[in-house]
Amino acid sequence: MPNSEISWSYIADQITRKRCTPLVSNQLILGALFPGGGVVAEWARDSQYPLSESSLPLVAQYLSVTYRDPYRAKSEYLQFLKQRYLAALEQDPAVDRIFLEQVRRERGLSVSQLVGDRLGYPARGDLENPLNLLAAFDMPVFLTTSPHLLLETALRNLDKRPRTEAYAWHAGLEELIPVDYRSDPGYQPTVAAPLVYHLHGLDECPESLVLTEDDHLDFLSSVLRDFREIGTIPNAVRNAISSTILLMIGYSTQSWEMRVILQELIRDQPRRPRSVAIQLDPLEMAAIRDLARFQDYVQMYLAQDKYRFDIFWGDPLTFLRQLWEAWQGGGG
Repeated sequence: MPNSEISWSYIADQITRKRCTPLVSNQLILGALFPGGGVVAEWARDSQYPLSESSLPLVAQYLSVTYRDPYRAKSEYLQFLKQRYLAALEQDPAVDRIFLEQVRRERGLSVSQLVGDRLGYPARGDLENPLNLLAAFDMPVFLTTSPHLLLETALRNLDKRPRTEAYAWHAGLEELIPVDYRSDPGYQPTVAAPLVYHLHGLDECPESLVLTEDDHLDFLSSVLRDFREIGTIPNAVRNAISSTILLMIGYSTQSWEMRVILQELIRDQPRRPRSVAIQLDPLEMAAIRDLARFQDYVQMYLAQDKYRFDIFWGDPLTFLRQLWEAWQGGGG
């Protein structure tokens, strides 16, 4: 796929000027944790989801309704991810089985604590991992719609000191989010001590997850209000969204994640420079019937004046490698 509209030297220069902000999708995190995909479809089967078409919000909504308990649906999803990750590791002959069994028996670990803190993902020095490569850029603010703190692990792999904060998108959530992750209005992020801002909650606090369709609608109404009012969302985050180049990494145009973020956080930001959306190569998307029409549609949709995004067609690691070469070549 051609990517002739991407100005690598310009983006690299903006990184050097600390005027570039990545927005990392949960799809990217899940894809890195579970290569080959299929984790949502597997959860749908395990949950006896009755429809052939499944997505994370749809399956979570189904369980939330059938259980009459959104918290249970979210907790079971997080537990499924932990068990699925451990099961995958058991197939790796290089893994220390005794240590793995010790970790399995530990109670109360979140997904991030299990995968990142105890099992060391992503591994230090592995620049074939997109999270490690992204963490190596000089960026003071990282935005994400993933509830997993694995980008923080990647930053610590490089001896950076990330601060984690989470957006309180519904009433009462501010009191449920662990104290260490609540917003600090006075925090000034730097390259050495960046801010990682989680828009869709944290896996240590299941109530905070934006997971079901209802959650996305509630998030939509809250962020619409809070982004326009000074005080709720940190100024560093507001400024990053409104006045730096955004790199939207790993989002699908058909996902709730991207639609909500585009509509209420990104659109109509006149001071924001033209940005880049990294889109999966359509050749890898089985549901696409007409490749050329789909590509034209996505490019026209994101190029609209209210969004102003150029498109990179390809996987995130390929994009980050090319950007790294441009940045290093320019003295970044």
